[in-house]
Amino acid sequence: MVIAAYQGSDCVGLALAAQRKTPSSTGCKIKQLWLHRSGEQAIDQVWIEHNDFLVQRDNKAQIRLAMFEYLYAQKTLWQELYFGLAESSVIDTLTAKSTFYREVISSPDFEVDLLNKSHLNDYLADLSKNTRSQIRRTEKILSQTGDLILALAENDTQKKQFLHDIAQLHKEKWRNTEFGSGFDNPIFERFHQQLIFEEKETNKTRIYCLMLDKKPMAYIYILIHDKTWYFYLSAMKSHHDNRVKVGLLAHAYIIQQAISEGVAKYSFLAGEARYKRSLSNQPEASQKLICFYQPTLFMRTREFVRSAKSVLKNLLRH
Repeated sequence: MVIAAYQGSDCVGLALAAQRKTPSSTGCKIKQLWLHRSGEQAIDQVWIEHNDFLVQRDNKAQIRLAMFEYLYAQKTLWQELYFGLAESSVIDTLTAKSTFYREVISSPDFEVDLLNKSHLNDYLADLSKNTRSQIRRTEKILSQTGDLILALAENDTQKKQFLHDIAQLHKEKWRNTEFGSGFDNPIFERFHQQLIFEEKETNKTRIYCLMLDKKPMAYIYILIHDKTWYFYLSAMKSHHDNRVKVGLLAHAYIIQQAISEGVAKYSFLAGEARYKRSLSNQPEASQKLICFYQPTLFMRTREFVRSAKSVLKNLLRH
């Protein structure tokens, strides 16, 4: 479904909502609406964050609320309405309109403020002494064995090579985890192929490689919007010396490049990770995926049973 908001004859808001029916434990099928998602793991593995209605900058909050209230009122279209992952501040304005919702995911979100930074040292000064020490020690150890270079894939040939290397490393690390590597998923891979090889005028992607004597050590794939660089994923080669923190150094070098280009913010996006926490110079924020549900007897009973199961599981775990 396409949802459009108009102010007079001007379109000021847009959204896509996917309709889906999913079986419940009782055998009944639940009607779901997902904002910019399908509700199916394989399709959604691309993973959308800051997932909000697409609204014009003026009166953003007012337009968002109007679109949500309209969608919320379409009772025949859904029993569950999924919104997010979105910033907590956005989610809070919506949950204030209904008490019938559950939090599906809440994930920390880390950022680096680069305003008023003119050099990498300005940024490093914001970090803990231990993090600064790890970055500088890594740079010193690696520099003693060769030349360190941060390379950007600037043409299709380089992009193909970098992407191939990323895919291989990513599969090695994630293939045997719960959701697997996205690079084993044709939908995920096709999406990023299209994104990375877009025309130069519209391309909002970059792939960097930290090299030691022209040999790849770490790849980092970022998305760019306005004055913000978003870290999407990385692929690292292991190092025999556990004092060497390749990931920390790679991010530091990219942040240095961002500062030189006048970037205002470097976002690590959602996901708990110690390196994100260590490299962030902003208070921890969060993004959430929320499921609103209809307050019918069936749905309220279902939510009660779900909550009871969760409590019991936590009790048994302890």
